[in-house]
Amino acid sequence: MIILKDFFLSLQFLTIIPPLPPFTTSPSPYSEGGDKGEVKGGKGGVAHFEENRFGKAAVFFPLVSLLIGGLLVIISKLTSLFLPLSVSDAIVITTLIIITGGLHIDGFADTIDGFAGGKDRDDVLRIMKDSGIGAFGAAGLIMLLLIKYLSIQSLQMDMKYWILAVMPVFGRWAVLPMGLLFRYARLEGGTGKAFAEAIKIKEFVTGTILCLFIVVLLLGVMGFLMLAGIFIVTLIIGWYSKRRIGGITGDVFGAAIEINELMTLILSLVLF
Repeated sequence: MIILKDFFLSLQFLTIIPPLPPFTTSPSPYSEGGDKGEVKGGKGGVAHFEENRFGKAAVFFPLVSLLIGGLLVIISKLTSLFLPLSVSDAIVITTLIIITGGLHIDGFADTIDGFAGGKDRDDVLRIMKDSGIGAFGAAGLIMLLLIKYLSIQSLQMDMKYWILAVMPVFGRWAVLPMGLLFRYARLEGGTGKAFAEAIKIKEFVTGTILCLFIVVLLLGVMGFLMLAGIFIVTLIIGWYSKRRIGGITGDVFGAAIEINELMTLILSLVLF
């Protein structure tokens, strides 16, 4: 039952799916004691959890991401039956943004704004916390979506559905090594901190094995090579964030997810 609760916590954190009973009750389902966190689900629901379960939930990120990827494949196949592929691919990207509640793409924009416009650590963190999007963030967002769209358009048809299925998996797996290897930068904490501090070696190894099983099953040895490439990109993002602000934040998590989804598409165009 605990494993099921961890899976639903992961599902609620990564998607707009609302908290489901018994996860909507005010007391934490994990009543052993300790600090509690909350995860907002779709339709305004809030589920309460102990923060030390967040690392366990992150183990299921690859599996939940595969469900997201499966939805993208279904949308792509259905819409391409009666719409031009160019329109179908745009709907696929829109679906990804909607099902994730725009959480990660918002983090990407805030990260670009902060790193591009901040003069020092405190300035970067202040800008990243601002709910508005500046010129750098808007430009970065436009380029991200444009390159994603063009990359999906350029995929070989015999590989397209496989890549759409694993793209969210690669992107969200990046949370595991980033949370393990880099400390949280903000002193005041947040849900991102809860995930970062809860991811240990055990969670990283378990989640990585699950991720490898999925991507190797779908892509063969190329899946392993792509995961190695995603790992390198994740290290670069984490290292740069550490150099600028002394660690990572929830926005940096979101940026890493978006960048690694894009890298999945680019690597696919190179390798297949």
